Amino acid sequence: MRRNRRHAIWQKSVLKKLSNAINVVKCSNCGADKLAHRVCKVCWYYANQQVLTIKTKSKEKILEA
Repeated sequence: MRRNRRHAIWQKSVLKKLSNAINVVKCSNCGADKLAHRVCKVCWYYANQQVLTIKTKSKEKILEA
């Protein structure tokens, strides 16, 4: 019983530290939730600059193949 109580107290403190460590902020470009200091996974912007552009195949090329 003592062991289980110690484990429960330790687990609560670790979960509390982890929940405080995650910062979710709004993207300045699209307004979606994202992790702080990370690229937005919706619009691929970071610090008001587009970091990544995803190229897609046009419909005409797909229909020809």
